[in-house]
Amino acid sequence: MRINAAIGALAGLASGLLGVGGGFLIVPLLTLWAGADQRRATGTSLAAILPISMVAAATYYFGSRTPQTDLPLAAALVVGGAVGVIGGAFAAQKISERVLRGFVAILLFVVGLKDVRDAALGAAALQATSSVGLGTEQYLLLGLCGLGIGILSGLAGLGGGVFIVPLLVTGFGISQRIAQGTSLIAVLPTAAIGAIIHEANGEVDVRAAAAIAAGGVPTAIIGSLLALVVPQRTLLGLFGLFLLVAAVRTWPLGSPPRGELRLRR
Repeated sequence: MRINAAIGALAGLASGLLGVGGGFLIVPLLTLWAGADQRRATGTSLAAILPISMVAAATYYFGSRTPQTDLPLAAALVVGGAVGVIGGAFAAQKISERVLRGFVAILLFVVGLKDVRDAALGAAALQATSSVGLGTEQYLLLGLCGLGIGILSGLAGLGGGVFIVPLLVTGFGISQRIAQGTSLIAVLPTAAIGAIIHEANGEVDVRAAAAIAAGGVPTAIIGSLLALVVPQRTLLGLFGLFLLVAAVRTWPLGSPPRGELRLRR
């Protein structure tokens, strides 16, 4: 259980600091440190994400004089994401573990590389800070994007924040900090639905999820408070670096993970 608590502490800090659920760390660390197979790590991650994201989102909302969240944006993403995660979670049952791991790693690497490049070139200097000025068409587009992100989340065991944050920053000109706070709200229903589906399939380790959440909640608050004062360009660079590290750790190696070896025995 100490390993799970340590995983939760790392994921919680990243969740608050970067505005993500933490699944991009929980899933690979569960497979590498705790020996869980990919699907069980996916379901457990989605369950653990819920309390971690809740406290981080609350900190972004109440921890600053002006709430660093955008509720209309979050609502638009939730509508599509709640539908997409159902399809993604069921599709994950049909895909081999190595393909799942490679899929997640490639996604994390592409997004991380772009964020690091943007931070280095100063592309994070954005004019908009909220959804003010967005039209109906843009909200519909956000809903469609949420659908795609939900599918990816169900497949990969992520809350979706690793995709939501760059989408809002790059695609809609939302400031990095508000994008992160909004992401933490948007991932909640997506993670909840995904966790329920995986639990129905027997792919959630409830004790491990509870230990991860216990370790992650305090550090999520610390990370969120740090995010409220760290420069946004720095946040973008950190976001990208975390994704690159997670991509490397997730990439499938020549031999199956330890959890899969145990199952075969």
